[in-house]
Amino acid sequence: MRLLIVEDSELIRQMTRLAFPPKENDLQDAANGVEALMHLSRAAQPFDAILLDLQMPDMNGVEFLRALRQRPLHRETPVVVATSERDDSPLLLEVNRMGVAAIVKKPWKPHELASVVARACAGRSPPIEGI
Repeated sequence: MRLLIVEDSELIRQMTRLAFPPKENDLQDAANGVEALMHLSRAAQPFDAILLDLQMPDMNGVEFLRALRQRPLHRETPVVVATSERDDSPLLLEVNRMGVAAIVKKPWKPHELASVVARACAGRSPPIEGI
């Protein structure tokens, strides 16, 4: 699986790697939305999924999701939000409104996170050639 991890906490990025062993997955990570957009700009093909935190410096998860949806190559990439935000948080309400594949509350267990991301990828339509 090709996964972009967008998370400002180095510790949580390391924990995420436990859920997705590098021998079996192509993992790239970014500490904020700005870095994540740079990864997307360099990508020749979409990621299988994006794991997204909401509270980050420079560009939060909502701002990143808005920018992602403007990129034709990446707009259909499944996004799984991993957050400790309360259910009534404005950021969480906004990403729900914008549409994400899933929301996982922190703290999560690595096998649970891997399962949610796998289900999000399984629900993705295959890309249509030539469009």
